[in-house]
Amino acid sequence: MILTLQEQDTLTRLLEMGVVRASERLGKMSHTEWGIMTSTIKEIPPVRLLSWFSRNPGVHVGARFHSGAEIPLEVLTMFPEPSARSVAEAVTAPYAEKTSKIPNLVEVTIGEVSNILAQALIGGLADEFDALIILSVPEVKTGPKVHLLTKVLEDYDGRSDVLLMSHIEMYSENLSAECSMVAMANICTLRRLFERK
Repeated sequence: MILTLQEQDTLTRLLEMGVVRASERLGKMSHTEWGIMTSTIKEIPPVRLLSWFSRNPGVHVGARFHSGAEIPLEVLTMFPEPSARSVAEAVTAPYAEKTSKIPNLVEVTIGEVSNILAQALIGGLADEFDALIILSVPEVKTGPKVHLLTKVLEDYDGRSDVLLMSHIEMYSENLSAECSMVAMANICTLRRLFERK
């Protein structure tokens, strides 16, 4: 384990704060109240994560983000296809007439929902450590979980990077959905942030 328990607890607390922000934004967007629950952030070796994901061959809609060189991060959200459709329907319901003709509506909506989740999480991290972290626009892909993760791991360096994962459950009056979030961070950069605090 690279991160201390205290560091993992801090990251989990920031994730929970970010999730509250995200649920508020999603509520305004969809004109309904949202609840989002997260699991503890866990540090996980890539081989174990790949093995775990390979046992889930179902189609997922994933959104990938990266940040700049000052604080390099990769963030990947993955929604099982049924959850992705449920989320897209819930978010776009107030705008059904306008969105009915948008091609790839599920992918577009998941990109925006993932952007809200990722920005809320990274915003909490930036506020906590007084850092500037700017995420890229989401790169949305559809496929098995293991394929989506493999793309992120192309840049993984076991000597300097750490993989973090959390499970997210989302619900509203007409919605029940789940999402996995994986973040890859440079451990030296994370340590500098913790030391700054």
